Amino acid sequence: MSLDPLQALAIIVLLGAVAQWLAWRVQLPAILTLLAIGFLVGPLTGLVDIDKTFGPMLRPFVSLAVALILFEGGLTLHFAELRGTGSVVRNLVTVGAGVTMVIIAAAAHWLAEVPLDLSLLIAAILVLTGPTVIVPMVRHIRPSGPVGPILRWEGILIDPIGAMLALLVFEAVSRAHESSAGHVVLGILMTLGLGGLIGALAGFLLGTAIRAHLVPDRLHVPVALATVAAVFVAANETQHEAGLAGVTVLGMVLANMRGVDVHRIAEFKEDLGTVLLALLFVVLSARLPLTELTGMGAAHAIVVLTTIFLARPIAVICSTIGSGLSWRHRAFLMSMAPRGIVAAAVSSEFALRLETERPEASIVSSMVFAVIVGTVLFYGLAAGPIARLLGLAEANPRGVLFVGADRFTREMARVLDQNEVPVLLVDTNLQNVQAARSAGLRAWYGSILSERFFDEVDLVGLGRVLATTGSDEINLLAMRKFRGIFDGRALYQLPPRTRTGSRFGLGTQGTGRWLFNPDASAEQLAGMMAKGATVKATKLTDKFGAEEYMSQHGNVIPLFVLPSDGSIAVSTLDTPIQLRPESTVVSLVTPRNRRVSDSPPAESP
Repeated sequence: MSLDPLQALAIIVLLGAVAQWLAWRVQLPAILTLLAIGFLVGPLTGLVDIDKTFGPMLRPFVSLAVALILFEGGLTLHFAELRGTGSVVRNLVTVGAGVTMVIIAAAAHWLAEVPLDLSLLIAAILVLTGPTVIVPMVRHIRPSGPVGPILRWEGILIDPIGAMLALLVFEAVSRAHESSAGHVVLGILMTLGLGGLIGALAGFLLGTAIRAHLVPDRLHVPVALATVAAVFVAANETQHEAGLAGVTVLGMVLANMRGVDVHRIAEFKEDLGTVLLALLFVVLSARLPLTELTGMGAAHAIVVLTTIFLARPIAVICSTIGSGLSWRHRAFLMSMAPRGIVAAAVSSEFALRLETERPEASIVSSMVFAVIVGTVLFYGLAAGPIARLLGLAEANPRGVLFVGADRFTREMARVLDQNEVPVLLVDTNLQNVQAARSAGLRAWYGSILSERFFDEVDLVGLGRVLATTGSDEINLLAMRKFRGIFDGRALYQLPPRTRTGSRFGLGTQGTGRWLFNPDASAEQLAGMMAKGATVKATKLTDKFGAEEYMSQHGNVIPLFVLPSDGSIAVSTLDTPIQLRPESTVVSLVTPRNRRVSDSPPAESP
């Protein structure tokens, strides 16, 4: 017995949130848990009847959700960044996309025996790799060299480009009954032309209004969403199926207009994307008929295997000829191309439109969902080990990224570096950075909050972030910057001076774990260094344990412990480090008889 519509909708929202939390907890791509829950409440148990729950609103809901997703893709497509990403990215989203489509279409038609027009539609949809899956994987693996940025930009750029390609093929398939090829081509050109024109005009008007401050900041998001809906409907009314082209162009125009601040819209789209991800994946997977789910057999396996082991490697080979990439980097590019939310949403949208005329069109959704599950499982499980096998990543990187490079931080980094712990210091103070480099430490000059940081800095080998600047605001913003790139348990900062919030209204939500002790402010630590304190590393043994160590030294603040197994533990308020034999303790030590008058001058801030 299925639930009534209200109960079913509540269950979908609840389970969508649970699925994403569970994925975060067990370190799996969210798409897997969402699909599993969708299959469970839909075809496997019949608990939720999607057609009954949404009724005639199902197709409008999916259509509008796809429109919002494509608008999001267009909003990330900056032409300047496309020019700067290099020939490999351009080749992957052009030559690679074409090669992928041809190979998958051939396999679907001749090996899986899918009609040719539907095979082309399936292949066009499966060109989409999807940043919602790739970017979290790349951030988790943190491969060295250029492959991380290449994969990131391929995933971002292929969304609108691949969606437009899928739309072209869909238009050709849906117009195949017309009298001549000329009519089909004319219809496609009108769809793209009129849709693009409406989207460009709306984007220019909205961008001009934002730039002229005719729209207050607090209304940027609702006005933008209203514009997306209006463009989608207006384009579809003007020309059949022109709405998807319109919203994609709308996002592209806004993203590339000079002087238009769309950061509020861009920030909101991330939260909106998370909600749509949960709703769409649960809804679309729950709607798959049980016969389609149980009927996934040889044909679906053929397309999945072809996509992973044939289409992707050949596409990478063709796209990297003459690029100068090493064979290791090429091999890793071959091992990362999962399909995501846009492919699922677009396939379901097109299938819903075709099913009334062609019942066999349901193969489009089931084939795409099979490839999504297969590629996410394979790449999610294999990409990390492959990267480590190729020497491009570490299983449990022990390195430390220091936000700040003052004297105390440099001393911590120096001692860790001497104990073979990779370190990187980042500071906007050029003198601090030069001092770190003079000490033989790796240091980067600039703001940790800038996007340039991710373009120029290699994070391989770094497993945790310590924010030790004298600014609570910079420390807090750094924690928020790296949340999602590093695990929350690996983000640390000095305790803020104001526990209830900052003078800039940032609050304390989203802070990292507090370092060392409640009073370990930058000022206190700098003062201790000025009075002669030093950062020392001491090896503990059975005869010289924790008690002997603490009694020998004066004022000691334990900072790190380096166990014999090669790991590293950071001292925090919630988990003070344990001093055990055969481990190395790194502490800030003040000599017992040090006189203040003998102290070196304090560093200027």
